Parts: sequence; C-alpha cells; structure tokens
Amino acid sequence: MNQPISQEPTSINSKASTDINHALAGKRHKRVVPLSYQAAGLLFNLAGYCHQRWAGAQLANLWFRVFKRKPSPKAQQFWQSAEQVHSIDVNQHKVALHLWGSGPLVVCLHGWSGSGIQFRHFVKPLMEAGYQVATFDAPGHGMHSDKHSHLLNFSDSLSAIAQQYVPVHCVLAHSFGAMATTTAQQRGFTTNNIVMLAPHLSVQEMFNTYAKLLNLSRGLKTSFQQQVGEKMQNLLAGEDPWQLFTVERLVPQTTKGLLISDDQDQEVAQQQFKQIEQRWTAANHYQTQGLGHFKILKDPQVIEQTVQFLVNQRKIEGEV
Repeated sequence: MNQPISQEPTSINSKASTDINHALAGKRHKRVVPLSYQAAGLLFNLAGYCHQRWAGAQLANLWFRVFKRKPSPKAQQFWQSAEQVHSIDVNQHKVALHLWGSGPLVVCLHGWSGSGIQFRHFVKPLMEAGYQVATFDAPGHGMHSDKHSHLLNFSDSLSAIAQQYVPVHCVLAHSFGAMATTTAQQRGFTTNNIVMLAPHLSVQEMFNTYAKLLNLSRGLKTSFQQQVGEKMQNLLAGEDPWQLFTVERLVPQTTKGLLISDDQDQEVAQQQFKQIEQRWTAANHYQTQGLGHFKILKDPQVIEQTVQFLVNQRKIEGEV
C-alpha cells in the first residue's frame, strides 16, 4: 500500500526505519514504541490541530516512502555473483533481474523496504535442485534512485518478468511481496506455485497498526486514511483498496503453495496466518518457532522445506 500500498509501514527517518518495521500490526508480543515515533506522532498530532489536511498529506507521503541503506560490500558481492542479468521494463523503471542456474524459473520477491539479497540463502539449494533462481530489487528499492514506490510496481514486476523473460514456475514471496504476488494474479499473472513466507495480505491491518504506532488522533487518522486511499485509487483505476486488499480477496485458493509462518512474528498477527491457512486450501502450512519476521529467510529448515515442496510439486506435475 504505497503509492498504492506499502507492506512494511514506512518510517519517519532512515535511522529509525527498522524500528517501525518491528512495531507493526496485529496481535503480538508487547513491544515498546521507540521514542522517535512517539515524538513524531506528537508532532503530527500538533500539526493536525492546526491543519489536519496538510498533516494527513505528509503522512500519506511517508506511507509510500522507501527507506533503504547503501548496499554493503556483501550485497554488492552477491549481485555480482549472478550468472546472468536481464533488464526488465516495469512502469517506466528499469529492473535488473539477477539469475543463477537453469531449469524452471523461481522468482524471489522481497517485502517493503526490503531487497532481493534477503533470498541469498535460497539460491544455491534451489540451483542444486534443478531450478533457475531470479531475484531483484523492486522499483524504488536497493540501487534504484527513487525514494517512493507502490504495490503495483511490485506486482507488475512479476508480470513483466513473465512477459519479457520466461514464464514463472514459482514465486517465493516475503511479507508485502505476498500481497504483490496475489495482486499480480488478479491482474493476469500466472504461476504454478507460490511459497509465502510471513505473508501480509491486509492493507487495513497495516494501516491501523501504523496509525496506532504513531498514536494518531481520530481526526488525523481519518484524514491520513482518506488521502492514502485516494492515492491508491488513482493507481487502481478507481477501485477501493480497502476492499480489494484483504485476506478474503487475496488468498490464492487454487494455486498450489506453501505457507510458512513463525509463532514469534512481530509484524503480522497470528490470526492473519490462521485466516490464510483456512482459506488457502491448496497450500501446506509450515510453522517455525522463535525466528520472527525476518530470520525466517535464513533458516536452514525453512529453505529445506521450500526446496522439498517444489521438488515434490514438480514430480506431481510430471516434469521429472
């Protein structure tokens, strides 16, 4: 929900951007709100008393803001290790698609303010299992000069890869990337399988917890939501984002898949994982313990479960 939508809510300043991502939605363990956000919320509320529409507009701009760090030497080394790099056109952006291996294409899609490097631990095991692995930084992320982005930049990236490179066999989607993947499906993108890692499929839940984190007044929250909604509707040809981006609408009921969640996730409510599990009847559910929202992407057992799921599905589909 970014310039339509932003998956992991956007932060107030880059130094504190990690904190806001760790203080998100839903039922979770109690977390102390950083003082920087308490202060920011106070300032926005004070500004709202004087000019509520203006304060709401500033918040709406932050909603679509991407917070990123300068790529580390490790990140640069990872990108340079790619066997191929293809340039993909996405909504007037150039996306560098980095590829390793050969075989059916597995595309890795990161979350809001994330990066394709977060999937680095999946590359070698998937290659060894006979897959070609692709990862990239979505528009506005990583090395992109833009500082703002939106949901359709993510979802349209998948469609562009399928149209400009080769069909996508499977998408590994983390957090906000899962919402983008299922949105892409609704816009005509097809894939055999989806692996959702700590998925977030509710824009309303994202918004509510972002507003709660800043402790916004009722009036300012209403103005903020209205202006975020207006921005998203402009990108969605008038569709209502609050009705469109829900668990009920976005769960890919017939796509074979694997849902991976953690019992200590601080970003997504456990209830949402349960709702996804109940509605996604074509998927298996694997739950980890104590990894949280981000370490799930590094866990050897998670990677093993993902690879085994794809190998098993490929056998069922008669491809080997």
